[in-house]
Amino acid sequence: MPPPVYRSDPAQAPDGDFEAGTLSHLVPGNTGRLLDARRTPVRIIAVDLRDGMFELQIAAFEDKGARWRIPLEDAGGYQFAHGSERAGDATVEEMRDVCVRLDRTLRIEADPERARESRRMAAAEQAQVASWLSGRVPRLDLARMVEAREGDRRVMDLLEEYMGQRGLADMDRAFSRAFVSNPAAGETVKGHAVVLAELGLAPYAGKVLRGADVFTGEWSRERRKEHLLSRLGFSRALWSILGRGAGLYRAYSSETVLRAPPERSFISLTFSRDVALEHFGGGPATRAAALRRTPLDPSRVLMTFVETEAMNRQYREAEAVLIGSAPGPGL
Repeated sequence: MPPPVYRSDPAQAPDGDFEAGTLSHLVPGNTGRLLDARRTPVRIIAVDLRDGMFELQIAAFEDKGARWRIPLEDAGGYQFAHGSERAGDATVEEMRDVCVRLDRTLRIEADPERARESRRMAAAEQAQVASWLSGRVPRLDLARMVEAREGDRRVMDLLEEYMGQRGLADMDRAFSRAFVSNPAAGETVKGHAVVLAELGLAPYAGKVLRGADVFTGEWSRERRKEHLLSRLGFSRALWSILGRGAGLYRAYSSETVLRAPPERSFISLTFSRDVALEHFGGGPATRAAALRRTPLDPSRVLMTFVETEAMNRQYREAEAVLIGSAPGPGL
């Protein structure tokens, strides 16, 4: 039997014991809760006024101990206990000024001409991977793996070996771990999303990048581009073998009015109907939900639980991550 999909606290305190998060609550040491369905407990670690971020630590459940860097203006996505320490007026005003400076949106359209060149490079990578994988992919029972919500160590080793040959194994591990924990925390995933748009493969619609080191050193634009194309090539080759006919689920729930999900560069889905139903069910305050099913398109697969070690650690969601749609066929 697979483990429960998600941990929770059946004796969690009611929302009335907390107050809505504001900038003044962003004081190191304060404890609160994320406004997700299970009200994940958190603790504020630090505030970075230069980059307009606050750092928190997850205090319970699967991701306990993880640290996230969150934009200051997203404090309203949390709640804090009544009587929590408050930042002084001068500090709050400084945080507001930082938010005015950094809380701006960026949109990068997916250029069709760049998309054609990127699709050509991805196809070449796929052909190379397909030749490399020939005779090496074990026979897999995908239905059993989905039921157990557990990937295959042999395929994970193949991915590690291939990415190692490309000099991208460290980046692949860091990116996948960041995505699994929280793709919206920090700039690791956002930097890839911007490069994906610059490749023409999916538009970017989100906040501006923060920090001067997002595209420096090992995380340069060129290295991120190499990683994206290598990972897409590997996944396309693998799932052209494994995934034709497979189905994916995506569920939404809301404590207010259910709205269409925002445009995203990377889209998380699950092979498991049980996992999707957990999201569909939401929590005690959920008012509306939706559940969708779609066939897997190998050309859009970036990574899945089958070959990605990070998706088999704290969370067991039988997850697949697709790139957002772009103009034209294929990728």
